[in-house]
Amino acid sequence: MSDTSVPAQDLTLDIEAPAAGGTSIARHDGQVVFVSGALPGEKVRVRTEAGPPARFLRATVTEVVEASARRVPDRRLDYVSTGAARFGGMELAHVDLAHSRTLKAEVLRDQLSRIGHIDFDAEVLPAPGETDGTDWRTRVQLAVDDEGRAGMLAPRSHEVIPVTTPPLAAGALHDLDIATLHVPGVRRLEFAWAGDHGALIVRGRPTDQVLDEIECWLPTSFSLLAEAAEPDKNRGRGRGGRPRGRGRAHAPALALRVLRGDRTLTETVDGRDFTVGADGFWQVHRDAAGLLSSAVVEALPADVDAITDLYCGVGLLGISAARATGAPLFGVEGVEAAVAHARDNAADLEARFLALSVDRARLPDSDVIILDPPRAGAGRKATSAIIGSSARTLVYVSCDPATLARDLAALTGGGFAIESLTGFDLFPLTAHLETVTVLRR
Repeated sequence: MSDTSVPAQDLTLDIEAPAAGGTSIARHDGQVVFVSGALPGEKVRVRTEAGPPARFLRATVTEVVEASARRVPDRRLDYVSTGAARFGGMELAHVDLAHSRTLKAEVLRDQLSRIGHIDFDAEVLPAPGETDGTDWRTRVQLAVDDEGRAGMLAPRSHEVIPVTTPPLAAGALHDLDIATLHVPGVRRLEFAWAGDHGALIVRGRPTDQVLDEIECWLPTSFSLLAEAAEPDKNRGRGRGGRPRGRGRAHAPALALRVLRGDRTLTETVDGRDFTVGADGFWQVHRDAAGLLSSAVVEALPADVDAITDLYCGVGLLGISAARATGAPLFGVEGVEAAVAHARDNAADLEARFLALSVDRARLPDSDVIILDPPRAGAGRKATSAIIGSSARTLVYVSCDPATLARDLAALTGGGFAIESLTGFDLFPLTAHLETVTVLRR
């Protein structure tokens, strides 16, 4: 530790407001402290993180002195057999579900105002049929420690916290007995479920014996895939052709070999089947695909001549819109495997798909543009292209309020007006949410 490092401190703080990332804001000697595990209105004791001097501190609650009426027992305890449930990915596990949506809406409005200079009274609605917020994930990734135990990572750490079952999982994923799994040599386990079938992707370099043991453990309703030795030239980049990291080079993803079953899953939305790769992008919440595709269709004008779908993935939103209107569809997606599935999924429609980074694509004449970018958002090049296009209706689906606010500032500055902006709690008990924004000009 250098001489300029700030040591950890034990503090007693009054929590003021919610912040992005599922934390809350407090202050100590005029410095902002982002506190994990707290609620606005509480008095808590915390332990700050040691580290280099910064404009703010990070801290974790060690004791609740004065609790909020909205606090509930930490739901993460349901997923561990012993010890503290210190894993990440359930930042609002200690918050009443309805109140967690109130906090998310406050953060959404703050980021729209602070980053985008947009004053919009957005709300965050529950997912349809929501119960207690713990049974929605159809995609789950578990890290594996050096001893072969699968679990969730601790916040801002590489430490693996073993779990007994995948947190927040729906359907057959919820029933998996993770505690009995011992998989040395595995780096990560990626589970997916669709309808009546699932898939498990094993990342890392386990022995053949370990893979055999995984196959025996895995229910027969799951396909099993594992990394091969050679990179997959069609993978390794994020949606829309964007690198997954920020400014860092990433090695190409390894190709997958099928040990059992198939390398694809079939998702059904509004009676229509969509083929998606076992390792491909699909909405995580069990009801998200239907909700978002319906929201997009409802936003369409009465007459549509042509539709462009940016960051289209396997075509969910654009195909739903084209099917509802009969308009021709043009989709752009950076992942070649996803584009191949999109073409198959739209085989009965007048549709064309391009495997190219959205930033590099030349947009055709369309009166409607749909975009569902990754958390990095659309960015300057894409928003400039949209502003310069012939589109009069824009439907922007986002999973990150900060980059949404940045992009909306550019789009409204370029002549679009926000007609509606609605948040949906499609990541219950986590810090994340989904939004659908409709803009017109």
